[in-house]
Amino acid sequence: MRPARSLTLALVLSALALPSVGQSGPPELPADIFAHLTANRWAFPDVAEMHCDENPHTITFNEERTKSWFDWQGPMINYLGETDQQGSYDVLESDPEEGTITMYLHGEQRMTDEGSPVVWILRLIDGGEAYCWDRTDWSPPRCTHLHIRCQPPAPIS
Repeated sequence: MRPARSLTLALVLSALALPSVGQSGPPELPADIFAHLTANRWAFPDVAEMHCDENPHTITFNEERTKSWFDWQGPMINYLGETDQQGSYDVLESDPEEGTITMYLHGEQRMTDEGSPVVWILRLIDGGEAYCWDRTDWSPPRCTHLHIRCQPPAPIS
């Protein structure tokens, strides 16, 4: 092999071994997870009549970020089988680096194996494009009840 071809081949092989600029791992989470959740509408991608164009929900927090409200655009059926339009939570802690907020649902009736009310962990995933729920008593962590970020309506020109 001629020296010029050897050098070219070596450069090509070393370039293939290096990660490209766009391959830096999982998407980065929003800097302020509370503001990100509040600024968007959310919906179930796989629950009938709960999609973005049917019955999305918003998430708000009080100024101290100790309370949270999940408000649906229209009525929905909650885990008790009752018609509802809002869920209220106490925020217990948050971890912006992990993209999690640990919360207690007011009136929670589900219990852990130890007999305590379930405590939920909202977990931002896919760089903030979705969130799911985990529980403090689940090990290893799980991701259930996926919600996706609803895209804003297209501008009308």
